Amino acid sequence: MGRVWLSISGLASVLGKPGADGDWGPDSTARRRGYFWLGAGIAYGVVYAVPMLTWYDWHSARGWRWFDDGAEWKQVDKVGHAWTTFQLSRIAYLSAQKAGYPPQKALWMAAALAWSYQATIEVSDGFFPKWGASAWDLVGNTAGSLLFLFQQKVLQRTPWDIAFKFSFHPTPYAAQRPDVLGRGAAQILKDYNGQTYWLCVYYRRWPVGLAFGYGASGLLGGYGELPRAEIAARERRRWVFSLEPYWPFWIRRPEWGLILLTSIKLPLPALVYENGKATLVGVYF
Repeated sequence: MGRVWLSISGLASVLGKPGADGDWGPDSTARRRGYFWLGAGIAYGVVYAVPMLTWYDWHSARGWRWFDDGAEWKQVDKVGHAWTTFQLSRIAYLSAQKAGYPPQKALWMAAALAWSYQATIEVSDGFFPKWGASAWDLVGNTAGSLLFLFQQKVLQRTPWDIAFKFSFHPTPYAAQRPDVLGRGAAQILKDYNGQTYWLCVYYRRWPVGLAFGYGASGLLGGYGELPRAEIAARERRRWVFSLEPYWPFWIRRPEWGLILLTSIKLPLPALVYENGKATLVGVYF
């Protein structure tokens, strides 16, 4: 996930208030769309632009370059990019419809807007020797937007549905390299060892679905500094199988009320496969 900002509430549009009779008055659609773009701009400034201004050492900026980090962190960070773009697309889609855009236009606009938000991180990274722009991050961003479009344009016509979810548990790895993996709450963003990303598959008439999770352990960095063999010996992929409630089946309410529940995986029993061994876990975070 890199320096992906996981604020899944920052993209909601700012809407005006209707009158007592529920009418927005003359030119209400144009006004609501104006509020939408104003809110999108403010959200971008708060969630992306302001943190980037403080994050980078702008005095060290150099010529723009690419950096190939596709083999690092067992690609957990790339899946994080996909998750973030997927969630931003969902929020932008609901906001655009609330602003009066037709569903199909709102759909494509939301996917493009979320992708563009994320892409600015790569553009900025490209100017700094410490990072460089990652084509693999852009692949992750694109995958998140495409998965959202697939859900809305294809699965909506079928009895099937999906959710892309996230869970986290603290690990001892962060204490070994807190400068890289974070301290306290920052570990949620930086410690890839504790992150699990879930693709949940549902049949709409059933109350629960299947959840397939991906994560890794032994991720301490050191890429480009330590021998590849040493890094490969400690890093392991983690595959997780569990169940997950289909919240739209249980809760009949507007989708805004389900944003959090359909973004975060509920802690439940799970079957974990890692390092050639399968383990049944009573509660997996």
